[in-house]
Amino acid sequence: MNDISRQMTDQNPNVIALRLLKKAHNRDGLPEIAAGVIFLLTAGLVSLQVVFQPGSPEYKASAWGMVLLIPTCILGTLWVIKKVRRQFLIPRVGYVEQKPISRKRIGIAFSLALIVAVTPVFAAHKGFSPSASWNLLGAGLLGGAIPALGGRMPRFVIGGGLVMATGILLAISGVTEQVGFTILYGFIGLLSVSSGSVVLWLLVRTPTGGGE
Repeated sequence: MNDISRQMTDQNPNVIALRLLKKAHNRDGLPEIAAGVIFLLTAGLVSLQVVFQPGSPEYKASAWGMVLLIPTCILGTLWVIKKVRRQFLIPRVGYVEQKPISRKRIGIAFSLALIVAVTPVFAAHKGFSPSASWNLLGAGLLGGAIPALGGRMPRFVIGGGLVMATGILLAISGVTEQVGFTILYGFIGLLSVSSGSVVLWLLVRTPTGGGE
């Protein structure tokens, strides 16, 4: 029965179409590069909270950057990827029309950024501080599981495993939360940019019509 159900699922046109769209979306490495740049920017903002004291202009700039800059970059990269593909990569990877950015997605992006920025400040004000080790462990496991399960490609699985291992090492290392997240986000960013750049470089070197 399980084999029959799995076979029916594999032959479902919607499932097949979604799988092909996901493969086409990740084929040029641009989403990975964009995500990596955003993670590196996030690491830079978090590092301001390591260097400067709470209440300082730099510390406040870090919080506002999380609320305003990061969501803007997330939404902006969708537009940039679309333009780059149209301008340079259509002969190699074809063109897949992406869904327009809805107001709901914009609201979700800004809401998540607001939660990330405000929660630590609110928690510190109320005297509630969860264990940094548990936060780093959870972020590392989640940050590794999402690309591994969502991408379902060897490079995503390997990268997800490395991110999980980094989260575990940071959790047992005893570093402070801000330092740990700076390292974790920086590692994810470098890994994503490196992986996406290699994929894009290999794609550009492949003659047009040569396939993968």
